[in-house]
Amino acid sequence: MALPRQERLRERGKFTLLFKKGKSLADRNLVLYYYPAEPGTREAGFSVGKKLGKAVIRNRIRRRMKEAYRMLMPEVADGYLLLFIGRRPILQADFKEILNSEKKLLKKANLWKGDGKR
Repeated sequence: MALPRQERLRERGKFTLLFKKGKSLADRNLVLYYYPAEPGTREAGFSVGKKLGKAVIRNRIRRRMKEAYRMLMPEVADGYLLLFIGRRPILQADFKEILNSEKKLLKKANLWKGDGKR
């Protein structure tokens, strides 16, 4: 199942806003950019640079990142634009590592409302 249409980050202007004004956090596998949006909304985008490999490999990584986020989505705070960017070590990461990286970054950014922490 894909992300709901209203939760996908698609517009160029929002990507630019995230890069210019958003805050960023990183771990070994991922970089997370986040910026406050309208309350009650949440949009997420996923990116993998061309340096990481050909399209088939980049698309596979992006699909894994999206699925990990989809599983975490019910526990992610509303009112933010999010952008996850894959880094080179993600090529060797399995799905569980990607899931844990996303969760760790969301917690570090204080965007995680699960586990009673927020």
